Amino acid sequence: MKKYHVFEKMKFKNCKKYLIESASIRLDCKIDAINKERREIANTEFFWEYGRKNKKKPKPRYPMLSNREICPTNAPLIGQIRSGKINKKNPYLFTPTTIIDIYNNCKFNPCKSSVGLRKDELHRFRKSNLMYESYDEIFFGGSKEQHYLDKFFPTAFVLDILYEKYDENLWRLVLGYVPLNIVFEKLMIDVNDVKKIYQILIRDHWELLMTGVFRFINRFYLFNNGNIFSIDIKNFIQYYNSNFPVKYEGENRLAKIENVLMSYYDDVLKDKLEEYVDKFIDVEYYSLNSIISIQRKMTEIQKVIIDSGRLEYMDIYCSPEEEIFLSILEDKNKDEKFYDDEAKLLHATRIINYIDCILTELTIYQSEIEDNAHWDGNYLGYVKKYEHGEEILDYFQNGNLSCLRKLIKETIKSYGEFHDLNKEMYKKQHPDSYISTESRKFKHRKFKHRKFKHK
Repeated sequence: MKKYHVFEKMKFKNCKKYLIESASIRLDCKIDAINKERREIANTEFFWEYGRKNKKKPKPRYPMLSNREICPTNAPLIGQIRSGKINKKNPYLFTPTTIIDIYNNCKFNPCKSSVGLRKDELHRFRKSNLMYESYDEIFFGGSKEQHYLDKFFPTAFVLDILYEKYDENLWRLVLGYVPLNIVFEKLMIDVNDVKKIYQILIRDHWELLMTGVFRFINRFYLFNNGNIFSIDIKNFIQYYNSNFPVKYEGENRLAKIENVLMSYYDDVLKDKLEEYVDKFIDVEYYSLNSIISIQRKMTEIQKVIIDSGRLEYMDIYCSPEEEIFLSILEDKNKDEKFYDDEAKLLHATRIINYIDCILTELTIYQSEIEDNAHWDGNYLGYVKKYEHGEEILDYFQNGNLSCLRKLIKETIKSYGEFHDLNKEMYKKQHPDSYISTESRKFKHRKFKHRKFKHK
């Protein structure tokens, strides 16, 4: 088993926040789904028992799943978990007791029990009746949710590294997004400390930064011995279970999440980033420092000449920021060729505009070669292309839980998915019921038909 990392420990605020909030929402959504399906199950079982012709009104068989039914010893704590409230008693949302209770008591049919079942029967029981098929699902979601929300975890993980670690390889790859790279290079002229520039990008250019993160996660994968490595929660869970195995039933896998994430970064991701940079740096990062510096110098020359009052002398009354500025200079140069400061102003303005065109073309070029559908070279285009990009941006920027809840709710399985399985189990448990009798009649008629056909 891996030892915990104690040096340069990171807090992983985004990852921890996402995992805790999604676990809370997941439990609340599952309870809502169970209560909805309990009504459906009751009506279905009434038909299985009596048939449609029976005029009896079905009685409510099952009460709604309550916090007390889940955890008889501490029902209020379940309410806190469902609402995402954390205090000294549950700093990592769950406690061992609540984990075991949630695992065993979040079930569709409260009358069914797993007591005395064999291993194969227990697996069948869990699949047919219980909302959580494993303890890992409580903390990290089921396979369907992991696939559906597969971009949330890597986004949180990458953001935490960018915020806390200043990993140069990761920054170079994120800066592969040209508009973000342009802002970075412009800041480099005025700010000597690269780490300070990173902080400015996080503080003042967050949407551009997120676009660079989206692009990096979408493009980052490596082939190793026939296996594909990418940053995803399935890979992380596999690493977690292999290197930090469960010690006891009800162990809270979120309690040491910072240590595991730190180990995952140190043991796995750093090497993968270095390998990726070595292989693909030529296409992932453009060094634009030279042309940005030239543009900055030309801008300074332009400003000095304008501040001297030369525009009034030339009878020009618009600013360099206006699109017509260069065309006015070009027209005046045709009428009477410029010399000295006028010539400097014309050439400086041309260079500034040419470099702007180069940077724009680089952005367009990147967006077009990376996807057949044009992303327009801006962050909105990338966000729309990134799976659940708008929801992810809203969640990490504004802390909007409603968008996360909506997505998780869509992944919660319904009773209909295992209706047939429960139907067969009901027949075995209730051999005298309407559905069992009708099933036997159908099989008998089918057998007689086959027998008659073969005569």
